[in-house]
Amino acid sequence: MKTTIRKIPLPAAAGRLIAVSDIHGYVSYLKGLLEKLCFSLNDTLLIIGDLIEKGPESLATVRFILNLIDSGHQVFVSMGNVEMSRLGDLIDSSSDADRRFLHTLQYAHNVWKHGLFLDMMDEMGISMDNVTYDGISVPALKQALLTRYQREIDWLWNLPTVLTAGNFIFAHAGVPTDDLARLRETDAWECLKRDAFLHENVRFTRYIVTGHWPVTLYRSDIDSMSSIYDAEKRIVAIDGGCALKAGAQLNALILPAEAQDMSRARFEHYDPFPVITADHPQKGRTATIHMRYFDCSVDVLEEIDDLVRLRHQSTGRIFLAPKYLLYYRPGKPTQCDDYSDALLEVRAGDQLSVVRETSIGRIVKKDGELGWYLNEGCDVSL
Repeated sequence: MKTTIRKIPLPAAAGRLIAVSDIHGYVSYLKGLLEKLCFSLNDTLLIIGDLIEKGPESLATVRFILNLIDSGHQVFVSMGNVEMSRLGDLIDSSSDADRRFLHTLQYAHNVWKHGLFLDMMDEMGISMDNVTYDGISVPALKQALLTRYQREIDWLWNLPTVLTAGNFIFAHAGVPTDDLARLRETDAWECLKRDAFLHENVRFTRYIVTGHWPVTLYRSDIDSMSSIYDAEKRIVAIDGGCALKAGAQLNALILPAEAQDMSRARFEHYDPFPVITADHPQKGRTATIHMRYFDCSVDVLEEIDDLVRLRHQSTGRIFLAPKYLLYYRPGKPTQCDDYSDALLEVRAGDQLSVVRETSIGRIVKKDGELGWYLNEGCDVSL
């Protein structure tokens, strides 16, 4: 499939251009962000792919966006890699696509517990247990979904690959070129599945706004969910890790109507975490371990109440972590979710978002950065 580009009108003088990405079924985050920003009919909302999958309300997310459009809001959406891959297997009637479709359903059901097609099946009263080649056939299920949810599916399948506004290009995972004439000739997948785009050796004349790769993966020193702008490369990365990362937030790039560069840009975010006022100071400490999903196999050495002492298999480092971070996949070693044991620098009176309570303190966010805020007298070191 070739890259498709849609040029969008700039908002009226009183409006703003608001770009978000990677909602992943967290419609509550989108609603919370729009309410926080006082989103109005003067504004233009851009959503840069991956509306669905992994999070709890994929179908509700699609319907909420369609309702915004129906009510007269300026909303423009580009495709993400999950939309293309999931919808492609649904629409394709080949036996290979049927097998991929069933595998995706089973994986979503067993691992994520949620997904667009699972939401649709739940609404139709179809249990995943009945979807086999011996029960409800995959072709029959696909046809039922295509018939009942034609509007949602057609809308998703026909999303453009890239959106442009003035001097800005919005693409889910990045672009191979910012020359629009050349970009139209590229494979759409090059704009939808381009991991770690910010680390590519590129520079652009236009501003490229992307999601896809959670921003925290770009840092090895801290665990930060805040958007990143690389002025030299002219790349803006805004994926706050919804459905994927502890402490995730839905980030927004906000541009005034007439913006042709990043000089007046600002960033906002939304998350649902409760906020506390720090009652004692804490000296910061850099992380001794920074777990990432691509290297997260561990050995459990000791369980201590709600904590575990772990050995990172690839480096041999021993560290203490909350037990809730552990997860298990058939045929694989014990895995530890993304984690940093850094202590945040905290002053009494600071506002902290509480991601998780533990027996020795809290995992919190401060200015988008995730880390420990320990109870007085407690220690997370070995």
